[in-house]
Amino acid sequence: MITVTWKTAGGESGETQLSGDEKWTFGRAGGAEDLTVTVDHPLVSRTALVIRDSGPGPVVFRGQRDNGARVALISVIGSTTWLDEGTAGNLTAEENRVELSLDDQVLVTVDIDFADRGSVVDRQHFTDA
Repeated sequence: MITVTWKTAGGESGETQLSGDEKWTFGRAGGAEDLTVTVDHPLVSRTALVIRDSGPGPVVFRGQRDNGARVALISVIGSTTWLDEGTAGNLTAEENRVELSLDDQVLVTVDIDFADRGSVVDRQHFTDA
């Protein structure tokens, strides 16, 4: 299980817990019913960010098209890894914050809390033993 806590530039915030195949999604409203947090901005993609549980830690997928947007994975010591359009990044205990910015304005900040569970292969071997 992972805990996703978010805050938008508009001051909205919240927290949810995900397990199994559940996904947390941020994006522009418009027909996608699985969006957890929506924003009314024409330059934000429908599924700008998708966070789901995986392997040893969660994965964040950047569905946000370029449009001057930046998606950063930020570590507890302040280092940053940038995600390109259409790519995914693995979150770790040290790198567990995601920010989506558009024209240098942070639209959403997401903190993800989770316990390290080992890889899927590790967990399969543990249950087989």
